[in-house]
Amino acid sequence: MVRELSAAVGVEIGSSRATIAIISADGQVRERFEARTLRGRPARATLEPYLRAIDAAIQRAEGAGYALRGIGVALPGKPDQTYRRPFLIPLLPSLNHFPLCDLLETRYHLPVRLHSDVEAAALGEYAFGAARNRRQALLLTVQAVVGAALISDGQPEPTARDCTGHVCHLPVANTGPRCSCGRRGCISTLVSLEALQRLIQRAARKGESSSLIQRLSNRENFSAQLLAEEAARGDNVALSIYQEVGHWLGIAVAYYLRHFAPEVVVLGNGLLNADELLLGYLRHSLLSQFGAPTAAEEGQRVQALSIVPAHLGRDAALIGSTVPFLAPLPAHRAEGEPLALPSEEAPALASGGGGGLALEELAARRREARSSSRTYRLPPASDDLSRLVAERPQPSGPLSPDDLGPAAPSHPRVNPRRLRGRDH
Repeated sequence: MVRELSAAVGVEIGSSRATIAIISADGQVRERFEARTLRGRPARATLEPYLRAIDAAIQRAEGAGYALRGIGVALPGKPDQTYRRPFLIPLLPSLNHFPLCDLLETRYHLPVRLHSDVEAAALGEYAFGAARNRRQALLLTVQAVVGAALISDGQPEPTARDCTGHVCHLPVANTGPRCSCGRRGCISTLVSLEALQRLIQRAARKGESSSLIQRLSNRENFSAQLLAEEAARGDNVALSIYQEVGHWLGIAVAYYLRHFAPEVVVLGNGLLNADELLLGYLRHSLLSQFGAPTAAEEGQRVQALSIVPAHLGRDAALIGSTVPFLAPLPAHRAEGEPLALPSEEAPALASGGGGGLALEELAARRREARSSSRTYRLPPASDDLSRLVAERPQPSGPLSPDDLGPAAPSHPRVNPRRLRGRDH
């Protein structure tokens, strides 16, 4: 009998492209595919490029000898876990309330799980990254807005729904720009691309001498790397941005620490690199929230809290979307204890001479043992989704390149001379 390697297909939908990847049971991206994100289209047209890339990933995974356990989807918005469909996807409104899980399960005969992108990233860091030896972990991401996810014993914390999500609406100030939720002072309005634009705009109007402003005026793209370079050189505007972001993140972490007591805070890269400069400002702000005298229990929580950068980088959500299929997450793992793999996979993943089957040998033996080259067969469908659910022949030649391309572009250009708006 040929032993199989477990794997799952991860799907991360982004603003310009979706990434579809084969994720092995050890949390590694074995192969990735990309598909265009088509905005302003009906649901069927929006999903068509994604489905073709998933078709290619499943074909490649089966050809390599993997036994697929499921499909995980990371959405740039809020999923409805009760009805197992997207609830609010501002980027792709045609997918709101669309029966996405039902469609994928009917098409591929594999279980499907939906996550918000930040929740998937937190699961990835919990299982394979910076939080893998902790019971409770908080992930904060700073992209165009702030996202937050809290993982407790391997599952998203249900009592934290109001202060976590793709867009975090945690109030950290009494004043500030009005948020889309109607309130003022939400962290996503104070730590965002728009907030950074306001800081740069204010400094430019004051005539501050800044190489960061000069480079942006020369039409360089705004990016985390650009900001880190200028901060390392001691640019005042860049340092003030780091200080401002660290201040508000510290207030947010203090709230989570008081109410949920996470053991580790994982800071994802985004508009700013999660380097020691940002972590230092964050820690300073956090300590200022627990001034003397501080209760003994709170003081112990602050001292025990670890604040670390994310380990999985841009693949965190992609990997994390597949975590429920790859291995059960124990409530707590001892320090240094690896994530448990399914028993039939341990020999195949063993390294060294004679310890296990090489992947190439495993794939060859499994192809010989397979009686049919087709990995899934689909029943006929009669509803309006039949074109998406219909069985597709698997091409024998190379994959069509029409849905493949470079990764999503970096952050948009920020030019102080073209910024408009009022100071807050």
